Amino acid sequence: MISMTHDTIDLDLVDQTVALIPEQGWTQVRQVIVTTLVDNMPGFVLEKLTGTSDGFDRAEEILYDYYQLPELANELIVDAFKIMGATSCLELLSSLNFIEDELQTMQQQ
Repeated sequence: MISMTHDTIDLDLVDQTVALIPEQGWTQVRQVIVTTLVDNMPGFVLEKLTGTSDGFDRAEEILYDYYQLPELANELIVDAFKIMGATSCLELLSSLNFIEDELQTMQQQ
């Protein structure tokens, strides 16, 4: 389960992460991060977001639509780091394989 206690965010690491994601990869990045966030979302947050405690699909739609704008790329990564933690987020992004070598190096730092 994802812990929601990651308060300190390394903004340089966020910038490095965003820079490594190719433009054509953002759709996949948004999808995998949003799905992971919703899958691990506490019930009270899910209910507040969607009005129902079982609105997983609707929550994904809302968040995916929100993060759709290219100018929110940094915000998506910042939010993922805050909620998932940088290491978990980088591991998730590494699983996409289009930026694997660079992300693995960042994880080791």
